[in-house]
Amino acid sequence: MNRSQARVLVVDDEPTSSGALCRALAELGCGEVEDVRHGARALRELSERRYDLVITRWALPIMGGRELLRAVRESPELRLLPVVVATPVSTRVVAEAADAGVSAFLPLPWQRATLEDLLRLFIGPPPRALSLVPHEEHAP
Repeated sequence: MNRSQARVLVVDDEPTSSGALCRALAELGCGEVEDVRHGARALRELSERRYDLVITRWALPIMGGRELLRAVRESPELRLLPVVVATPVSTRVVAEAADAGVSAFLPLPWQRATLEDLLRLFIGPPPRALSLVPHEEHAP
């Protein structure tokens, strides 16, 4: 997949952390990045539009990450969608998320290199920069 065409849905109830994650995803070459504040809204978005990756907090109001993940895995249309859980990692959360079908974790506080690794895994390499310098031809 071409990362510049990728659509990522961020589910985070904290505007500051959501904004930072959305900016980083855009800087890393993701074509469209949307954010919502809770799992119920995320499910509505997922039913209306195609996404290539979901990054969700585990603890959310209205519908948390666990319920969102279970709903995605139970949906025939969405069950293969990669879902990454962004959370401070603990043994309990890892076990619960693994049981619910998590694709991967983004430990909080997240690191840009970890985010890049997840994008490579689920979406592909970043778009290649265009070279504006012509290649020199070498004579034999």
